[in-house]
Amino acid sequence: MKILIYEHACGGGFAEMAVSPGILAEGFGMLRLCAENLKAAGHEVLVIVDEGLARLNPPLSAEIIPVFSFQDAQHAILKRCADIDAAYVIAPETNKTLYALVQFIEQNGVPTLNSYSKAIQAVSNKIDLYKTLNSNTKVKTPKTIQVNTSQNVEEVIRREYSFPVVIKPVDGVGCGGLSVIEEASQIRGAVEKIVNEFASETFIVQEYIEGEAVSVSLLCTDTKILPISLNKQNLTLATPDRTSNYNGGAVPFNHKMLQKAFKTAEATVNCFLGLKGYVGVDLILTDTDPVVVDVNPRLTTSFIGLCRVTDFNFADAIVNAALKNSLFSEAVFLDCYVCFSKMETPKVDIDFLDILYGIPDIVSPPFPIYDSKEGCALIAAYGKSLEEAQCLLEETRRHLLNIMQG
Repeated sequence: MKILIYEHACGGGFAEMAVSPGILAEGFGMLRLCAENLKAAGHEVLVIVDEGLARLNPPLSAEIIPVFSFQDAQHAILKRCADIDAAYVIAPETNKTLYALVQFIEQNGVPTLNSYSKAIQAVSNKIDLYKTLNSNTKVKTPKTIQVNTSQNVEEVIRREYSFPVVIKPVDGVGCGGLSVIEEASQIRGAVEKIVNEFASETFIVQEYIEGEAVSVSLLCTDTKILPISLNKQNLTLATPDRTSNYNGGAVPFNHKMLQKAFKTAEATVNCFLGLKGYVGVDLILTDTDPVVVDVNPRLTTSFIGLCRVTDFNFADAIVNAALKNSLFSEAVFLDCYVCFSKMETPKVDIDFLDILYGIPDIVSPPFPIYDSKEGCALIAAYGKSLEEAQCLLEETRRHLLNIMQG
């Protein structure tokens, strides 16, 4: 098949603004491994890449289509719709970006590896998401309310909750715009963060759930759901004066609540018609139950680890699930673990890029694009145990810094 991949951070989605180095690192890592795996499965792969990134000759196993803006990227997608067999969109739900792009491709008669656009719309707004999930007795979610800046936010929070609470955007992804509020004096800063970063006067307030942050990766067809793995998430949940971040994770993650997490994730996906291909469900594992905090109707960063620990071509498995309604009877894992992490770096000298491209554990190098004085890499390492993988990840971290320091 001829498959077009559009990844928003790398494909011109932020061409008119400076993309966060961390978002670029995650986006390129998913794009690189997705293209690499699809090509290994025998598919012809095309990728849309921002012209500034394309000039750096990034290591992509695909035909590169350079673009200069998001509008240019949309035109490129439209032009290619006539001669491709399928498309895959990797983009955030924020501002309906993922929904609009998938719907646009659907309307042009091209099958996508994504969930159907109506399903993406159904899970992208977190208030709508929680309303649907709360009707299912098998799924627990945090107490969540929608609040507007016109309200007395402190009064609403004091009436409904006790501290700490979480304030976050209605349609954010990852930890974008998220703040943990420990006392009333921090509320104003959290609201201003969302208004400034997301241009939104509406947000959600949620009870803070204590526990282990994880995700479940699932492969889905129109009729079947297969939980693949439980993944550890390394998060920084910060007060409004600092930045909350998704830092990386580990695959697979052994936990006594594994089967409960799988059943909860499966019940969650079953609440929505049209989720297919790859779906991620974010949970908090408390002392007693998994609690669902988000549904990702798109590829997630855990895919980077899954590509290395499963004994099958994971990207091709997404093709089979989304387009052929075909799933494995069960997922088979290799006897290893992968740890992956974003890594802040100084701005890299362009002369070092070719060296970094050749190191397998540097999934995404810290590309020196835009005006940022800092960079961010995405690194990964695997070992026979989680501890070995963690140690090798630190070796990769030191190796990268040594190269950058000459």
